[in-house]
Amino acid sequence: MDDKQFEEFGEEEIIEEERTVINSEPEEELVVPIKKKKRWKQVVAFLLILTLVGGSTYTIGYYYGQININEAALDEKIDELLKSNYRSEIYTSVVDYMDEKPGQFGSSEVGYSEIYDNVSGSIVGITSKKTYYDWFNVERTADGSGSGVIIGETKDLFHIVTNFHVIDGATEVVVDVSDGLVVDAVLVGHDSDTDLAVLSIKKNDIPELMLSALKPIGVGDSDELKVGEPAIAIGNPLGYDRTLTAGFVSAVDRDVQDENSMKYIQIDAAINPGNSGGALVNRKGELVGINTSKIADTLVEGIGFAIPSNAMMPIVEEIIKNGYVARPFIGIGGVDINEDDSELYEIPMGVMIRYVYENSPAAEAGLKEADLIIGIDDVKIYNMADLTEYLGGLKPGDKIEVKIIRNGEEKLVIPVILGNRNSN
Repeated sequence: MDDKQFEEFGEEEIIEEERTVINSEPEEELVVPIKKKKRWKQVVAFLLILTLVGGSTYTIGYYYGQININEAALDEKIDELLKSNYRSEIYTSVVDYMDEKPGQFGSSEVGYSEIYDNVSGSIVGITSKKTYYDWFNVERTADGSGSGVIIGETKDLFHIVTNFHVIDGATEVVVDVSDGLVVDAVLVGHDSDTDLAVLSIKKNDIPELMLSALKPIGVGDSDELKVGEPAIAIGNPLGYDRTLTAGFVSAVDRDVQDENSMKYIQIDAAINPGNSGGALVNRKGELVGINTSKIADTLVEGIGFAIPSNAMMPIVEEIIKNGYVARPFIGIGGVDINEDDSELYEIPMGVMIRYVYENSPAAEAGLKEADLIIGIDDVKIYNMADLTEYLGGLKPGDKIEVKIIRNGEEKLVIPVILGNRNSN
């Protein structure tokens, strides 16, 4: 339908009907104008639904101002889609369609209730039990809580992603899947560098009625996020089951002072203890991040962080496949020789090796304590941050050339084959 026809639906339309009136005068035709108001909102709704339902074709005929729609068939198709659990797909399609046609519909609003209904079946609670000994050597148990997201499934299992710190050191982990039903979980693997872990639960531990309500979440593209977009966090803060908080995306590539170089999504939705491992979703109900309270500042409100889905998914997939994430390492401990040390001791800036791990790639290659690393391959190394960043772009099994100064004057180039830090 062209723009001209679309605009005509919003106007009052005059439909002329001919009527014959018999008078004493000779017959003449009297044209009587009849006004009919078209219902704008209903027409737009019908057109939108017709666009979404691709299984059957419904035609709208515009002929002498008349609209011909097979309403019975349309209602039947809509009921069929809803009964087939397509609510989330329809909602996402509506948002996509309306975003593509801003001139006709404007910016689509966020349906928080609809998003919650579509996503809540993918959110679970996680409780970890840790055993420790007090000052009197008495064994005690402490519980920790967090959130998780069903990220995938097999015939027999659900896979759940969460933050590693939620289950770190736990002797037992259980998952609250729905309405207080708790099942045992197994740790598939973890990656402490990115604070991610994957758990699995057995489907046969869940009653059939509850099982039908659980589903893996749809994953979105975190690279498409823009500052100012809605950000919806769903998790279990302070143990309150499936709590929704909402706000906006504050930044999409935020550096955070921690041990890794990952870029985080910053949001102003409330992220509290227990939210860790929960879902950050966009207005389509797609997972775009895993919330974490580990790096939250308790003195500041309105600042939360999430691990982007595009950074998270490759790690999760590798954990599910191998049980771990391959991380390259040399096998040394070192200290930085900064500019002041360099001038004081009259040596170049770099990394001084303090110790070499036994049976490590460094030990096998012949690196020694007090060797000063000044470069790897063609890259200059001034500190441990440089060393870590360069190795982060490589993989286990890669061969590198380590440039060192030994005994303060001897320059050497030593080949090293990188090992896998997480293989054991």
